[in-house]
Amino acid sequence: MAPRTDPEPLLPHKARLETSYAFSRTFNPRNLEFLWYPLWCQTLFDLVASVPNLIVAPQFPVCIIRHQDNEHEDANDGDDPEEIEEIEGEEQHNEPEEGDYEDGAGDISFASTVPEKKAEGVLIDFAILSLRAVPQPKEKLRYGGWRITGASVCLLVELKRFVSRSLKDELDVKILAHVQEARSDLVKQAGYLFIKDKTKNSVMVIAAAGPFWSGATIHRDDIKLTMHVLSANDPSYQPPGEKFVDRVPKWNKIIRLDGASSAAASEARLHTVCKKMREVGD
Repeated sequence: MAPRTDPEPLLPHKARLETSYAFSRTFNPRNLEFLWYPLWCQTLFDLVASVPNLIVAPQFPVCIIRHQDNEHEDANDGDDPEEIEEIEGEEQHNEPEEGDYEDGAGDISFASTVPEKKAEGVLIDFAILSLRAVPQPKEKLRYGGWRITGASVCLLVELKRFVSRSLKDELDVKILAHVQEARSDLVKQAGYLFIKDKTKNSVMVIAAAGPFWSGATIHRDDIKLTMHVLSANDPSYQPPGEKFVDRVPKWNKIIRLDGASSAAASEARLHTVCKKMREVGD
């Protein structure tokens, strides 16, 4: 049984338990990244809990489908799953066709995701989306009577495992190296996002290694070279004559999410991120 705590500091106490769980040599002997997901999942859900239109999407796919026809949802699409009748009869086991499985699909964090042909993209550890919706009182109930009219990605979070727990020297150097790896991945992820969404000019990002994290805002104009490289496989892409150069995002200082000396700074920084995300939907 977990140690008891007073009701008021319940969430900070839960974060301490989640941190201890991920650090545990008993329950995380291989020092896996996955065991840090509970801490970050809890943190992100709590961050937007009071904002109805901001949602957390773990393992969020950003995919580019080449030559896709624009499809629009009509009044009969997306019915409530409860209204779909269950098909009775013998369960069918279809053999997978060639191309159903993609190399690297089981890789962590930055796995290539190809849900359909002529698609490429990435899986992002966590994303926070701002949703726009309108009520549909005259139609049959659909997902509670609301139709989603827009979804904008406000925040991307890339999480890497913590450094070796046996390290005594150069700990800060190793943490920086893991955070830097997450930063590099986020630049590529933002590139895919900007290619997919031509209207988006910037996105906030968090690069984390265990409980340590750093944030920035990546602007479209700052990663034109990355977008150019990602677009190279598109036969319809026509590169402009200018030579592209990426500019490094302005990353803020690496701090610990739940550290005794940095918890207040981390909380203040996260609330600033949340405030900016709320402004996206205003």
